Amino acid sequence: MDKIGAFIMMHQIETLLLVFGMIVLAFIITHWQEVKFWWLNFTYNFPLIGKLSTLSKDIEGFDEKHKWFYSEEALCRDYYNFYEKVDKNGESYDEAKEYLHAAGELGRKPTPTFIWIMIFVLVIVEAFGFAYVLAGFTIPGASEATQQKGAIGVAAMLAILLVWLTHMTGQELHKNTLIKKIRRWYKNDNAGGSNWRDLKPDEQLITIDNTFDDSASPNYIRMLNRLDVNDKVKTTYTKTILTLIFIFAVAIGATYIRHQVLTQEIASAHESAMNIFNDDASPFGDTRNAAADEDVGALFGDEAANDAKEDLSSLFGGKDAGTAKASGKNTAAVEDETNQKGGDATFVILGLIFVFIQILGIFFGMHWDFAGRESKAAYECLRGFATKKAFLSYYERARTHIARVAQQQLQKLQHKMNIINDNSGTDAETTALLRNNKERTFRQYLTFEDK
Repeated sequence: MDKIGAFIMMHQIETLLLVFGMIVLAFIITHWQEVKFWWLNFTYNFPLIGKLSTLSKDIEGFDEKHKWFYSEEALCRDYYNFYEKVDKNGESYDEAKEYLHAAGELGRKPTPTFIWIMIFVLVIVEAFGFAYVLAGFTIPGASEATQQKGAIGVAAMLAILLVWLTHMTGQELHKNTLIKKIRRWYKNDNAGGSNWRDLKPDEQLITIDNTFDDSASPNYIRMLNRLDVNDKVKTTYTKTILTLIFIFAVAIGATYIRHQVLTQEIASAHESAMNIFNDDASPFGDTRNAAADEDVGALFGDEAANDAKEDLSSLFGGKDAGTAKASGKNTAAVEDETNQKGGDATFVILGLIFVFIQILGIFFGMHWDFAGRESKAAYECLRGFATKKAFLSYYERARTHIARVAQQQLQKLQHKMNIINDNSGTDAETTALLRNNKERTFRQYLTFEDK
């Protein structure tokens, strides 16, 4: 973990950008409609090349049927696409709630923002953990900086792919739970019979708008009408199997690579230590000091020379050099074995943590989001409101807001069209139509768009 922390510190800018990008992505996923509406306003208000500037140049295209300019209709149509999504009433509330109830998903919610942020944080940690492991193997022969950047890219790709796979697996398991419930109810309803060929949905396609049309059907048929299943109405585990194979392959592969890296590091450290403490580098080696021994003998006699040699041997281990060397090797071997076993045990624990993180992602996929064809749309319609009054109040505010923004944009467009007409000059009829625009409002557009 210390090495991973050091790796992250070496790439602080990349880490901050990745964290920021993940948070922004999580926000976009959970607030997609709001982001789309903001983008629509941005594209209209952008100077010079925005949609307002582009549409205002068309002052000749005119719809004789509705007595509107084509540019005005184009603007209102863009905003109507958002308006119709919030044009809900009490009947819409009942339909959405009944659809979720029949699909067996009333009370479920989409994945919350804080869960996505937590998932992406785990992805970042995984990515940098993989990057550290893969740094020396991604681009052999390249510089260390290039290898690290390549490793970050590969690791991020693996982490994002794992998030997607685990979420899809969770969705598959949730759908299988509903299919098992359908088959169990069908079997109970048929006194224990198992003629599964008779188990099939109604011919009519059930949506939110006609969700009450199958009210007379059994509960398991109503649930089946809202799911996409195979012709045998059986559970499938294709995504689950592929995801598990991928998870264990990555876990085993990463553990194996970590083992190889640790073995290489231990070998390198051992080789460096041996070079430093090699007997050939000792100032008391026999070959280099043979002449010195002869000089001592010539000056003080052989007995004095032998005494001095024994003293030096007792001090520096010259006499028992072989024994000391063997003991040092044994100590180094024990230390290397301890480091290897401790490191391998740590890597196994990291591998298990990785697997359990993926299991957590699968659990999130099972616990949140929907399996029904239009369950997500039904939930977005309800917005988690506990009462119909709160539901109606929210959509009234949303409609008012979109209509107000649309009207402001339409007035800007009409103003620009009048300025262009004044500068370029057109026939009197066109000028009169541009001037008399009080009847061409967004509210008026809604009256003939809904027809």
